Amino acid sequence: MNISPRNKISKMKTHRRHSTWKTINLKRLTKTYQTTKCSNCGANKLTHRVCPVCGYHNGKQVITIKSKAKNTVVEA
Repeated sequence: MNISPRNKISKMKTHRRHSTWKTINLKRLTKTYQTTKCSNCGANKLTHRVCPVCGYHNGKQVITIKSKAKNTVVEA
């Protein structure tokens, strides 16, 4: 199966489309569902979910999150 140039979508277009999905989807969810403040960092998060900023849930470190700006890992 050969993809002709007319139908081809460049990698940059594909990556850009997929990269915005997460932020758009999170905004849509926060408008629809109830949000609360994280007990650890104070950021808005969906209820009964892990905080996307610090990785805490119920006062425990559940996942480690790499900081994009500093290239460091947020640990407990």
